[in-house]
Amino acid sequence: MRNRDHEELGPATALGREWVEWLSEYPVGAERLARSLTYVKDGAVDELKIDGGTVEGKVWGSQPAPYQVVLQFSPVDKMQWDLVWSLVNKEAMRDFSKGLVGHGLRSAMAVAEVNLLPDRYKEIRLACSCPDWMRPCKHALAVLRVLGTEVDREPMLLVRLRGGGPQEVSELEPEVETGEALRAEAGSFWGLDKEWGSFEEKLLAGGPEARLLKRLGPVAVYGVRMDPDAMFKPVYEGVAAEAKVMIEGIRKKIKK
Repeated sequence: MRNRDHEELGPATALGREWVEWLSEYPVGAERLARSLTYVKDGAVDELKIDGGTVEGKVWGSQPAPYQVVLQFSPVDKMQWDLVWSLVNKEAMRDFSKGLVGHGLRSAMAVAEVNLLPDRYKEIRLACSCPDWMRPCKHALAVLRVLGTEVDREPMLLVRLRGGGPQEVSELEPEVETGEALRAEAGSFWGLDKEWGSFEEKLLAGGPEARLLKRLGPVAVYGVRMDPDAMFKPVYEGVAAEAKVMIEGIRKKIKK
């Protein structure tokens, strides 16, 4: 079965976009990169088989039988992964599970000397049954593109490809969202006509953060899928912090 579901809207996460940029910088020439994208759009890449750090795929080309592609990722030492996870907090891990590689996680990886995206010619080997003498060939690049969409959907897959074990992956699993469901009536959702004390207690002190964004899900912006929660979380946090400062200022004036 050929896969025709890849790259229709572009990557949804920051990690997915980073993968696309990493792939676009392969020094193989614009024509070869463009041809690999055509293979993906035409559905010429079969579903991938992933086993540890090995990825196998088939690409239908000009021959009656598909070309066999094998990608082999060099594993990062387990002690290096252990050091990474010991240096980051749970919030950074949850962000990564959504495809966001924050400053804290990048710093931890730098300390542990871990390259999340492999060195193109040192930490990943690409093989193909096609007669093209130049590597990577356009078929291997096409498989890398499809693999990128899988990483975009499941960021922890990249951890497994780079040698991270089950224990590390389980620690990255996001918490189950238990916030209040979005109500049909705007007044009920935002709490119109309620006392200020109730509003403040619910939304500024321990209430569900950015609950509207959490329920929107990924959206397409100029053809690129985006996660509103990850995009606007810093804005919500900043507004909440400023609101608390403003409230304290009002209270001080009232007391005077």
